[in-house]
Amino acid sequence: MNQKYELLYGDTNKMLKINAMQNEVYTVESGAMVSMDDVFEIKAKTGGLSKTLGRLFSGEAMFVQKFRAKADGELLLSPQYLGDIQVIEMDGSRNYRLGRSSFLASSDGINVNTKSGGFNGMLSGEGLIQMEASGIGTLFISAYGAIHKKEVAAGETYIVDSNHLVLWDSSMRYTSELATGFFGSIAGGEGLVCRFQGPGTIWIQTRNPAVISANTSK
Repeated sequence: MNQKYELLYGDTNKMLKINAMQNEVYTVESGAMVSMDDVFEIKAKTGGLSKTLGRLFSGEAMFVQKFRAKADGELLLSPQYLGDIQVIEMDGSRNYRLGRSSFLASSDGINVNTKSGGFNGMLSGEGLIQMEASGIGTLFISAYGAIHKKEVAAGETYIVDSNHLVLWDSSMRYTSELATGFFGSIAGGEGLVCRFQGPGTIWIQTRNPAVISANTSK
């Protein structure tokens, strides 16, 4: 791991340490900051009405924060759920769609904008409007549980429960469907799945955050 970015502690309790240099800027999910050196200038950002609405429909928080380092210093971040954090280095050749609540932070070279998820996005629960990361820099994603990376070959079909999606190639085509038919899904407690067509890469979380919401609401 590049010592600029350090992942601290175990897979289920990871914390991200960013060793920022002077004048570097990081976009951070609201509420993710744990602690920091007293060298950062912080600004809350909504990205305008369209981006704010996009984040609401996509399941992401309404606000993000911009951390600008006025001098070298450390910034500690933790995700919403107990689980893994992964560092994705982006070279501009690929864009990625983000699952619900999977965005943790990004370096200044990464743009996170809203894109239409279409009918499949709405049906799958990933949102009528989804978040897409593009650009050159570093993207930090988080998950509930560990993160499993799956390479899907050209011509291959791979099925993922929609609640387990963290990140996937924007170029991948997918359809959404009920796991075992409408009655089976309702009666058996099974949810929606996304049927992806390769080639491309998918990052999957090993635990289902919908279970937490269901248990909390009881």
